[in-house]
Amino acid sequence: MNVRAGLLLLPLAACATDPHYEGPVPVRNQHPAQLTVQHMDPAGATPLGRANSTLRIDNAYSSLFLSGSGGGNSFSMDGEILRTSFRQGIGIADDLDLTVEIPFLYTTGGFLDSFLIEYHDLFNLPDQGRDTAPKDRFEVLATHQGSTAYQVKAHDLDLQDIPITLAWYPLPATRERGFGLGLRAGVELPIGDEEQGFGNGEFDFALGAVGEWRGPGFTLTGHAQHTFAGSPKSAERAGTGFRDVTSLGVGIEWPWSNGFTVLVQSEWETSTLRDLGFARVADPHWLLWTGFRVRVSERVSLDATLGEDLNTYVSPDFTAFLGVAVRLGPSPGGR
Repeated sequence: MNVRAGLLLLPLAACATDPHYEGPVPVRNQHPAQLTVQHMDPAGATPLGRANSTLRIDNAYSSLFLSGSGGGNSFSMDGEILRTSFRQGIGIADDLDLTVEIPFLYTTGGFLDSFLIEYHDLFNLPDQGRDTAPKDRFEVLATHQGSTAYQVKAHDLDLQDIPITLAWYPLPATRERGFGLGLRAGVELPIGDEEQGFGNGEFDFALGAVGEWRGPGFTLTGHAQHTFAGSPKSAERAGTGFRDVTSLGVGIEWPWSNGFTVLVQSEWETSTLRDLGFARVADPHWLLWTGFRVRVSERVSLDATLGEDLNTYVSPDFTAFLGVAVRLGPSPGGR
């Protein structure tokens, strides 16, 4: 059996007697500039239901290393960041959900540089000159014609902008129908420290849609959205600005048992820094996430995934994500 045939048969290998679908993992691109723009995370089309709610604690740790220039503009990022978020979703009606997320960002020079250099050497992978750069430092800086357009300063844990999302499901996915569609709108409150680079100092607004289809032993999800992004004052002073971000994503859940699910997700999005005009900031971002979900109990699950950049020289090298979800209310959920 060749590899392609094996991949096609993977969904049929699922042996869950009662498949339990919880939707995709709420991962996102950890590029520092993209983190200042409103992003409605991947989701399926199954509402929580009236009086049900979820609580999540998510941690995403990324290694950053990228530099480039062109046309008198430049961008560089070097370091590591940890984004920790607390998220609550509330079913305010049978077909209407409200989600509020409170994210924190920790910036550091980190500890992974030596490991990543050896890893790239072992597999003969390009390291973009990481081996010749100073180790374990932190720098994120974008310049436009010699002036600072965006910068993240080395800082400990601090609050970022707060995203709020309202989702309406005119056609919710159910066990009987197996197909669903939802519409979403979001706003991001400018709470993060703009001067530290933890926010863009403006309200962002987003519109999008989500879809879900349940196949034999697996579920496919997809989302599309557009964010009307605000620009930090530093970018405006430098004669440039942050651009709107459009993103598309797909995901698959394969329940291999009643308590273990394989997750694969991918998302493509435009760069908010593309006005700088050279490839390493103007090219779209494209990431792949692979991991798993473990149902610890009827109401608690654990998600673990790794994110890799598919469009190189744009996004973070990699991201490790770990999240815990707790379902509350009269029904523990279950899809």
